[in-house]
Amino acid sequence: MNDKDLSIVVQSTRGTKTLSFPKTAKISDVINAAVAAFGFVPGDRFELALATNPGEVLLPERPLVSYHVADGMVFLLTSIGGGV
Repeated sequence: MNDKDLSIVVQSTRGTKTLSFPKTAKISDVINAAVAAFGFVPGDRFELALATNPGEVLLPERPLVSYHVADGMVFLLTSIGGGV
């Protein structure tokens, strides 16, 4: 059902992509999909934050809906270091 999907914008050091997710998708799902979409190394660790509040990292286990995410919201994908 399309009314339950969100289209969000993810920005990274490799550009900007628009991705779609169910409202109930977890932040970790968004991170994993964005990492794959940008072609980053899966072993690296990433954080996701809202572009409007880049200092507040979103918790991976929380669903998008818990952050009141709306269509077109912009997120920042940041690498926090690689695997050893």
